Amino acid sequence: MRFLIVAGEESGEIYGARLMREIKAVMPDAEFHGVGGDRMVAEGLRIIQHCKDMASIGVVQMLEKIGYFLGVLNDMRARVKRRDYDAIILIDYPDFNLRVARAGHDAGVPVFYYVCPQFWAWRRYRIRAVKKWVDTMLVILPFEEAFYKERGIDARFVGHPMLDEIDFTKDRAALKREFLPSGCATLAGMMPGSRNSEVSYNLPALLETADIIKRERPDTGFVLPVANHMPDEKIREAVRQRLHVKIVKGRSHDVMAACDLLITKSGTSTLEAAIFGAPMIIVYRSSWLNYWLAKPLVHVEYAGLPNLIAGREIAKEFFQMRFVPAVVAAEAVSLLSSPERLREKRAEMDAVRRQLGETGAAKRAAAIIASRLNNKEP
Repeated sequence: MRFLIVAGEESGEIYGARLMREIKAVMPDAEFHGVGGDRMVAEGLRIIQHCKDMASIGVVQMLEKIGYFLGVLNDMRARVKRRDYDAIILIDYPDFNLRVARAGHDAGVPVFYYVCPQFWAWRRYRIRAVKKWVDTMLVILPFEEAFYKERGIDARFVGHPMLDEIDFTKDRAALKREFLPSGCATLAGMMPGSRNSEVSYNLPALLETADIIKRERPDTGFVLPVANHMPDEKIREAVRQRLHVKIVKGRSHDVMAACDLLITKSGTSTLEAAIFGAPMIIVYRSSWLNYWLAKPLVHVEYAGLPNLIAGREIAKEFFQMRFVPAVVAAEAVSLLSSPERLREKRAEMDAVRRQLGETGAAKRAAAIIASRLNNKEP
């Protein structure tokens, strides 16, 4: 059984590697070709393109690499048209993957979408393409199954794969002691994002926010995790002589587990933090061009995943012009000054975690894929 699998970003390839492992457990002769990263290669992927070359963010960055993307896409289409594959598995990465889905549909190749993009949140017109070109959606958020089924799309909730990637045995107190700068008792984490553009737009405002919090609450220290692939120099130059900010390489999950409060950019990191029960404030800045191009296409009240799952704003959101350091700092000081509010926030995040289902999402997804390819409903 030959699979084309496409995970165009690092977060997707983490889930792709585990899914490949689970598929091989039920289909030992499975072969995988496609787009992924080192984890997927370790599971046997015959790589066509590495996900580090495919990653982009925003319309502007996509346009800058349009020639490269079209070249890769045309190669994929030719392979699918030749019927090189028995099935296609797509992981997130919607602008590229929907075009691969169309190629699969046109060639009569079954298409499965795992870790589905948030089509319900923005650019909903793409749901028409999903209905036409995707055979089965393997969805990971609790409300998604009903959303897609109401629109005539075959969808199955398998649970969130992030639950299998997180170590719940972390010693929070020990990590907090490790990360606390000297002379501090309260720990706040800052997560500007893992892409260069996110760091450029978010980090300066986060550092200014930290400075204000430090003046209001001198016992507060800050920890800033830097993605493993990102050079330290840019971060250290921005932090400069701030002794109240400790930089650590990677270890974002350790930071989420240790912090009394997290100030994080929107995105997957907010759901990861909720799984750890971290009280948080959600922030984000991007280029004004990206912001104004995307704004009319958004169909949800909140951007933070914990807020969407909870159905209310359990973590305050400050985006674009509302991401004002003094305002964010005021919310942070209010939370840090109230142990009762922090306990309430942890309880609200725990409730979000319970809605994500149990561990084993990839195993359930693999069982559905195998059953449907064998014409047996799971």
